[in-house]
Amino acid sequence: MSEITFHCNGRLAITVEPREIRMSHWLYAPLVVDQQRQQTLLDLSGSQWDLTSTTNETAGGIDLLLRKYPGDKPAVTLSVNLDDGMLWLGGRCVELSGLEAALELALSQAITG
Repeated sequence: MSEITFHCNGRLAITVEPREIRMSHWLYAPLVVDQQRQQTLLDLSGSQWDLTSTTNETAGGIDLLLRKYPGDKPAVTLSVNLDDGMLWLGGRCVELSGLEAALELALSQAITG
């Protein structure tokens, strides 16, 4: 069953549908929608990316801590900016179409850096 939480004064809806990857290993891949613009900002549903937590929430944005299953590597912080509807990763703007590749790159840099 999907779980929806609202953030940034109700403007941002984060939906996760818990999915059991292996026995007792659950994954919460997020779908993030700007309710005001009716715009999908992030859709990792069906991916191996797990939303572990949210931080630094303001009226204008939020940080999402993501890890890739099986979770044996560091988490990556993805920032959602509601002012311009953009995603930021490591100080760089990321297009939705290239998000998973950018997350993979950030993960590999976190491991080697």
